[in-house]
Amino acid sequence: MHADSPTPDRIVGRWRIVCSTFPMWLGGRRTNAAFTYRPMERTSRGAARLADEVSYESGGRTRRILGVDTHLTDRPGLVFRWRGRGALRPLSSVWRVTELAPDGSWAVIEFSKSLLTPAGIDVVVLDERSGEPAVLDAARRVGAGLGAPEVPRPAE
Repeated sequence: MHADSPTPDRIVGRWRIVCSTFPMWLGGRRTNAAFTYRPMERTSRGAARLADEVSYESGGRTRRILGVDTHLTDRPGLVFRWRGRGALRPLSSVWRVTELAPDGSWAVIEFSKSLLTPAGIDVVVLDERSGEPAVLDAARRVGAGLGAPEVPRPAE
């Protein structure tokens, strides 16, 4: 984890998934997967909350999974409880940022098992840095070290 004890605002933005152990991203049917985190009003207890959007392409269409992340302030670091929105409201899981590049260009996200998904790891790159070969190479090295394969890229 970053030495300056990062706060939830460090992960606000759009992140592209580069490497993952999550089967949904590895089969090749879902591509261009990304997470977008936007700040929301804090909870009544003062915990930060983020609007969470997972987007990906499948069958020629962009699909979205919406949720809300609440920072779990009783745990050290960037640990969140995700709760689905809409029909997914009954679902929740816990995820945390286990590593963050010193310059904030990439991060490792570890997520717990939910009712519908296995536990896993995603290595993500900040969207505005995703075109930088050095940043992508660093993220891929981290992914390889964690046993997280590179996600398939869509055919050009």
